Amino acid sequence: MLRWRWIVCLLMVAVSVRTATAGWPFFSEDGIRRGSPEYYEAHAGDPAGARQKYHHGKLWPPLPRPAGPEQTFIHKYHTSHYWPFPYVCEDRNSVRALAQIQLSNGWQAATTLYEYHFDPESNALNSAGQTHLHWILSHAPEQFRQVSVAVAEQPEFNTVRLLSVEREIAKLVGAGQGVPVLLRVTDPVGRPAGEVQQIFKGLQDNMLPPVITYQSASGE
Repeated sequence: MLRWRWIVCLLMVAVSVRTATAGWPFFSEDGIRRGSPEYYEAHAGDPAGARQKYHHGKLWPPLPRPAGPEQTFIHKYHTSHYWPFPYVCEDRNSVRALAQIQLSNGWQAATTLYEYHFDPESNALNSAGQTHLHWILSHAPEQFRQVSVAVAEQPEFNTVRLLSVEREIAKLVGAGQGVPVLLRVTDPVGRPAGEVQQIFKGLQDNMLPPVITYQSASGE
């Protein structure tokens, strides 16, 4: 008889566990059962760190901190184990974006034909411009392979320069190869080769002869 009473009691407890609605710590504020897969999924994005609380008229701590429920133990372990992920991802992306901007600007400057790449009379490509254009078409990466032509002081010169560049491209790689040629408002980078040659030539012409101080050895 006692054995049957224990069986009946166990059945009643099992039924009450299935049908009863328990409070804390079985259910959280949002009604999701604690420890269930749905609970961990709902709180997977909770921020790490101590929560800011209002107590006795003060915010504890006074510095900006996240609010809301504390992280679960397993989420705290995950944060500690993989720290500083995911907060380091934004810093890495900002550095990579800045480096990509610098890289793009550098290739844009390197693939630009400036004033000294064109003949001052005919506005056609000179030998330096042809050499630089050949380097662009043969060495620039495909994603940066576009030719920019610096805008001239006289607007009518721009059309002549663009046609000269397009004819040279067709001669080197063939027509219809899809190499864009665009105008660009910019200033020359560096100095023309002739000006650099004059600077070095003037330095050599005005260089003083070397003077070596000589001291005779003593009689001893």
